[in-house]
Amino acid sequence: MRGKIERADLANELRLSRWGWFTNPLPKLTTHILLLLLAGIALLGTFIIPSLIRNKMVSLPIIYVAFGFFVFRLPLDLPLMNPEDARLDRQLMEYITEFIVIVSLAATGLKLDRDPSLKNYSTGLYLLGIAMPLTIAAVAFLGWWWVGLAPATAILLGAVLAPTDPVLAANVQVGPPNEDVPEDDVRFGLTLEAGLNDGLAFPFVYLAIALVGATSITDTLLEWAWWDLGYRVGMGTLMGVLMGKGLGYLFFKFKDRMSAVRETEVESGFFILAATLLTYALTEMTEGYGFLAVFVASVVSRRVRNDDMAKEAEIESYEAADQVEQAILGIFLIAFGGIIGTGGLNDLTLNGALTGVVLLLVIRPLSGFISFLPSKLPWVEKVAISYFGIRGVGSLYYLAYAHNSEAFPAIDTIWSIVNFTILVSIFLHGISVGPVIKWVDRRMGRPER
Repeated sequence: MRGKIERADLANELRLSRWGWFTNPLPKLTTHILLLLLAGIALLGTFIIPSLIRNKMVSLPIIYVAFGFFVFRLPLDLPLMNPEDARLDRQLMEYITEFIVIVSLAATGLKLDRDPSLKNYSTGLYLLGIAMPLTIAAVAFLGWWWVGLAPATAILLGAVLAPTDPVLAANVQVGPPNEDVPEDDVRFGLTLEAGLNDGLAFPFVYLAIALVGATSITDTLLEWAWWDLGYRVGMGTLMGVLMGKGLGYLFFKFKDRMSAVRETEVESGFFILAATLLTYALTEMTEGYGFLAVFVASVVSRRVRNDDMAKEAEIESYEAADQVEQAILGIFLIAFGGIIGTGGLNDLTLNGALTGVVLLLVIRPLSGFISFLPSKLPWVEKVAISYFGIRGVGSLYYLAYAHNSEAFPAIDTIWSIVNFTILVSIFLHGISVGPVIKWVDRRMGRPER
């Protein structure tokens, strides 16, 4: 009798579970289902939204960050990412942003059609050699004098916020490789800067890390100068050249053979991802800067061979890298919106917020314009390049890396300042990029794109 009752109860439970969704659908929304739903929305939006917002004063990052903010504010059982205090979350932040930046740098290098030379690359070199050090120094000074940070922490703030982001700056960069449209100096300069400064800002992150526990400032600076600034930059550049030439030769050697075996076009995409990861990992093993190597390798690989097959492969490789980047970026931006909505600005002070605003509206434009004093560019292009100092994913990677490497005083304040600056940059530059670029094209007599 007891067995019959238990079987009847089980049957009733199964019946209720089948029909319960109509009366109470929320129990089905478990945490992992919600996360899969958000990931699906992000991927679908990456495909649909760009065509809907074309020529409008809104960008995909704005939509995703706003969506993430509101979703994570809802009373849902979503996991909260807390990189400020949770080491696991911080490591996850470091690894995800690292991968996004790596893939973005590979795609950025593949976009540049100009051959490397001092003359062709002068626009970006002015930004890297003059504007970036000025920006680091100015932000570090404000962090120390205005926000009240310790010197090492202030230098970290300057180093983290100095690079122009290669991920979120796509709207002001050159288009895909081998386009018929000439590369103007505004788009080319910003693309080159975004590709190189992620590697060249790393020495200053290491400087901040070294100064935290330094007992002798002189010895620390000397070691930093020859090792972090000299050796690591040089090794990153060398590995980029070697890997770019070697992997480029390997690709074309097996290109025809792979096409004959498998009638598909995905091999170029697989190869660029494999080459990117190999270049980064092997360079890091030699203590060079992997970011720098990935970008240099992408630029160099395009010079290995110049024929129709090479141009087709470059386009396929770029599209594969770009699609991977955009897919992961959409998911990450929703998560970033969630961080903002769940405490990412809790330690933000008025002076900290003003530091971010001053960086975007004063320091970056002014340092950029100063860097172009020796240049013969038209003033319109100088203003535009100097204005678009977009901050984004790279800054979060540097901060997570530094926080995982050393115990900085007042690090929670740095997280809030960086989160706030990136948020303002996403909205400020996302809204203004269309009008500003159109204004520049009109003034320079170029057809609007």
